[in-house]
Amino acid sequence: MIKGIALVTKKSGMPDAEFHRYWREVHGPLALRMKNLKRYVQSHRTHNPLPGFDNVPYDGVAEVWFDTLDEITNLSKNPDYITGAQADEPNFIDVNKLAFLATREHVLIEGPAVSQDAKLTKAIFLLHRRPDMTVAQFQEYWLNGHGPQIPRDAGVLRYVQCHQIPETYAQGTPAYDGVAELWFADHASFLTYWTSPRIQKIFSDDAPRFLDGANCTAFLADEYRVRWPL
Repeated sequence: MIKGIALVTKKSGMPDAEFHRYWREVHGPLALRMKNLKRYVQSHRTHNPLPGFDNVPYDGVAEVWFDTLDEITNLSKNPDYITGAQADEPNFIDVNKLAFLATREHVLIEGPAVSQDAKLTKAIFLLHRRPDMTVAQFQEYWLNGHGPQIPRDAGVLRYVQCHQIPETYAQGTPAYDGVAELWFADHASFLTYWTSPRIQKIFSDDAPRFLDGANCTAFLADEYRVRWPL
């Protein structure tokens, strides 16, 4: 299955509360018109900052799952999308800042099953690879070098790496090379994890080995699961 990730910035002048309400209540149902859409999650950026990341240009991400890459790359030709979600986007987002990734998921910490209404804190990291690394080198190290270093006993309930699909680079450089997603029971659990010397050492030692840190960003989000597996 292919996971599309849309990086969303709200329309200028729109209050935060109205943006999030509109996205959930008005736009969400329009996306469900797409009959081939397998799963749909909105990740709404919270007011709680992620320490160390002050410059965040996005107000959330939309995540959509389809069976094939063709369904993602040809989304602009899907009549259900054209007449529904796409037509509505200018009503609440800055379409000129919209960025889109086509990824494959790698689940490193599976965790317990998540119900549609589960309340969890989600940390989203938008990652740029080091400029001297190829896509293949970056993905290999991120998955097999960095991934195993994330502790399984530090409060992370689920950990997923979303790798930009290599063949998409032929159409141009994506906004990011990948997205890391980590789920926690609540905000306090995340802070305990993120501020611990153990975790900070892992990232300070290892991130420079594969990341262009100056061009990475991250934020905390609340998930709104619009179409979710039973």
